[in-house]
Amino acid sequence: MDKEKLTEQEKKIIKVLQETDEPLTDKEIAERLNKTPQGIWRSLKSLKEKGIIKEKEGTRPRKWELVRKDINPPPIDIESPLIKKLRETERNSQNPTLFEETLTEAFKKLGFDDARHLGGRDEPDIIIESFKIVIDAKTTKEGTINERYVNFPAMRRYREEYGAKHVGIVAPGFAQGNLINAAEKEGIILIETEAICKLLQNHAIYPYEPERIVEILFGSDKGIITQKDIPPSTIDKEKLIDIVANTLQVLKNFKKANITRFSGNELHKVLVGKGLNYNVDEVEDALKFLTHPLNILQKQDNTYSLTDNIDLILKDIGLLTEALKRIRE
Repeated sequence: MDKEKLTEQEKKIIKVLQETDEPLTDKEIAERLNKTPQGIWRSLKSLKEKGIIKEKEGTRPRKWELVRKDINPPPIDIESPLIKKLRETERNSQNPTLFEETLTEAFKKLGFDDARHLGGRDEPDIIIESFKIVIDAKTTKEGTINERYVNFPAMRRYREEYGAKHVGIVAPGFAQGNLINAAEKEGIILIETEAICKLLQNHAIYPYEPERIVEILFGSDKGIITQKDIPPSTIDKEKLIDIVANTLQVLKNFKKANITRFSGNELHKVLVGKGLNYNVDEVEDALKFLTHPLNILQKQDNTYSLTDNIDLILKDIGLLTEALKRIRE
């Protein structure tokens, strides 16, 4: 699957089919998305052409099912108020202070509590003293910025006056040529606003450590940081997340089969039978995670059982996920 080519609606359709784990009609999928069947037809056709879903044979009306049960669609792009404000103010060239202030707020949200907006004459726009970072914010009504937007002697002075270890410029985009060459010579990193937005989206899912963000923005050999250069905040936990997700799906199937207790080895065999390449220790780690701190499972005599009805548990997890989104905005 080419993750870059999935639309937001296609991602939502995949999620619906994953959560129900059974074939659905056009109408059933549309209802779950608050759409009409006509409104999702193009997306269904596209997913079929990509080999992600297929029509279940012998069903009338037609029903759709996932070709791959272990598919993990990219996160749906949720635009928080702060991200929306960043995207709006980066184009407000008549009042660039708004972008500077919003960018400062973004760095605070990312865990840099001492991010401070200066922005006065002969001052950098933002400083983060704890990591010796100086940031200049640049707006443009349309397109990208070029070398005429940047006062390189001033940036050099900021580095010296504030003892900055890292110097960056955040803008909607950067023109090729002289600007990039000059920034490279000065040791200045060019950061697209969308890269900051991507950091915020990921951070809302699972918080980065500030040190990790500094490494992402300033620790690579790239002169320009785009949203494609931003790794998931869960990258070190990706396999655990994948195993937990597939385990929860198996538990739903266990309920249908009236299986109430199981061992780690039994679960491992089921997952391997689904074509998932996990080892026994990895599965045990996922079971421990579901036992504590989540209290979804309980362990007794080397076997596990659910603490409640799996459907109620998943419903509560959904509510908790929504609550977390709100407190992180």
